[in-house]
Amino acid sequence: MGVRRAVIDDVAEVARVQTASWEGVYRGLMPDSILERITVERREQMLSRYMSDRPANTALLVAEVESEIVGMAWIGPSRDDDHADGAVGQLFAIYVDPVHWDAGHGRELMIRALAEMRNLGFQEASLWVLDNNERGRGFYERGGWLADGAVKIDESFGDPLREVRYVIDL
Repeated sequence: MGVRRAVIDDVAEVARVQTASWEGVYRGLMPDSILERITVERREQMLSRYMSDRPANTALLVAEVESEIVGMAWIGPSRDDDHADGAVGQLFAIYVDPVHWDAGHGRELMIRALAEMRNLGFQEASLWVLDNNERGRGFYERGGWLADGAVKIDESFGDPLREVRYVIDL
């Protein structure tokens, strides 16, 4: 198993992993109408745009097993208004293909993502997770992340989703 920065040729596999993970994680935690709109093709388009014009202070990481991409993590500067000073990085996404759950890939991606954020000069990191995602929240808490009390309603997928923020010192 290894973790590396993604290249443009990885986009299709990253989109496949992210879509499969969404199905595995979020079925029953969010409306089916949202999951139906999360397609491999849409993820490929979004990731291709990112890879073509990615800012220097971001990274898309992939976890591989025998040259197969099994997970991904995406980091960059925090998008939160109260963290706009540039000192806080954000874990935008971390997903592992459900076929490869519980094999340590998420943990390895997290370790590398935090190291990358430190290398980019961030002093702290944040992430947002669905408040009812017990599996995800447990994963972050085992990794040393702490809920800081911030809550938001994310309507970017059309339906309101309640999220809580976690932070960690780097």
